Amino acid sequence: MASLPNLNSALVEEAPKDTVSVPVSEHPETSEHQGQNEGQGQGQNEGQGENPGEVNGELDVDITETRPGKKTKGKKRGGKSKKPTGFEEFFCDPPLTQDEYEEERTSIYPSHRPFVDRIEECVQRFRARRRIDNDRNLFFSRYLFLGGVDSSPRQFQSTRNLGHETLEDATKAEVREITADDVIQRGIDSDARCYNPNNPEHWDVDFTGVAAGFFSESLLRLSGGDFSLYHKGVEVVSNFLKYVDRHDVCPDYADDLKNAQKVCEDALEEMPSITKALGLLPGEFQDAGQAFFCNDDNDQLSSFENQLNIEQSIDKRLARIRAGVTMAVFPGPKHMMPTPEVTTTKSYEKSFEICEVSLPDNQALAKYKSINQHLVGDTQVKPCGWIVARQATILDGWDTTTPEPTPNGPPMAFFLEEKILRLLKVGMKMSMGVRVLSNGVNIIKYVNNVYPTFYTFLPQELMLTYKEPIPNPRPAPSVNEPNAEEDTLNGALTGDAADE
Repeated sequence: MASLPNLNSALVEEAPKDTVSVPVSEHPETSEHQGQNEGQGQGQNEGQGENPGEVNGELDVDITETRPGKKTKGKKRGGKSKKPTGFEEFFCDPPLTQDEYEEERTSIYPSHRPFVDRIEECVQRFRARRRIDNDRNLFFSRYLFLGGVDSSPRQFQSTRNLGHETLEDATKAEVREITADDVIQRGIDSDARCYNPNNPEHWDVDFTGVAAGFFSESLLRLSGGDFSLYHKGVEVVSNFLKYVDRHDVCPDYADDLKNAQKVCEDALEEMPSITKALGLLPGEFQDAGQAFFCNDDNDQLSSFENQLNIEQSIDKRLARIRAGVTMAVFPGPKHMMPTPEVTTTKSYEKSFEICEVSLPDNQALAKYKSINQHLVGDTQVKPCGWIVARQATILDGWDTTTPEPTPNGPPMAFFLEEKILRLLKVGMKMSMGVRVLSNGVNIIKYVNNVYPTFYTFLPQELMLTYKEPIPNPRPAPSVNEPNAEEDTLNGALTGDAADE
């Protein structure tokens, strides 16, 4: 193609004094000028750019119309797109090639390989294929610890400490195995807190139980009430369980994996509802019942508990309206109507499991609406339904000194506002203080906590800060030598002082 050297030379020689040469890449707005001159010549020599007026990759741009002292700004180049972390909403692992599939089926996760070896390599490969940030790393490591996997960081195991020859001869899988932090201990002197296949007593494979225990206790403490962090913790566990299921790591536990993934869904659904419910409980009806009924001295709750649960100051008239309207909407025996003669017959703190949630029906809502037409402001009563709960035992790791008797009391009904009822679910548990009135009405004085349907306490929680006992060379105090320990300590201090 013909070249136009004279045209470009003329453009450079005839350029006015107020013209400056700038790199083309920094001024994309010159594309219009380039498009206009594109038809004037289609061939250029090697020293010219692809556009007329460009010499050695630079373009003459007239800036005489710009304001004096003001610099023109070019658009910055966009940075490199961030690599996916593997936790995006619509992220999907790339499909396996035929060779990768055969390798996983016959070499990495074959059914004849022990489960311990398969799950250990699965955890290491999962970490290698995900970009796990600090928060997710903390949550995932604690989850693995509850499952008996030692995920504590190890010193001197990075690639920097490996010899050049080792890195050259080793495969990616071997390097990953050498530098991995997530391992299952198999030695005699291994950490007693974690699972050891040589001592499998008291350990079972339970994906559902470990996930439920992690969401019930550890993740709540680690997230500190921040639901965005709680969501991250559930997300990383769910992502791992799907990875295990997708790669067919342990087909003999397929049903358990499905149940564990269902627990992840329940955690994201129930925990926000529980947080909202705790902010609303015990509810306006229960507060009104306490203010109107519970003024007698037959309260068996300690003064310390009463101080921790300060009652809202409710006017007697307002309390009577709120309690009376709900009892009128749900008619019962005449002795259940609010009267000053009602007293407390029982008062205790127990754990209850919800076995029925009854929302107000259309007939009850119509009655509330009709009554509220005659009430104004704060005196209007919110529609109520009720829950039926039976006593239950919540194992939370605390030593109660004396074993609690097996719960065998009759189910109890409690009136609650519709807004609270929609946040509760059959199977949830509540730890609360209860008063039983002489007219048969049950009053909730306070609520300590609400537990999800999947609540599980794992004994492994107690092993987090456990340390192996070491021999103590100092003699213990005895009847003959009550000060033996102090004498030994003083002797050691005297010896140290003499050495100095």
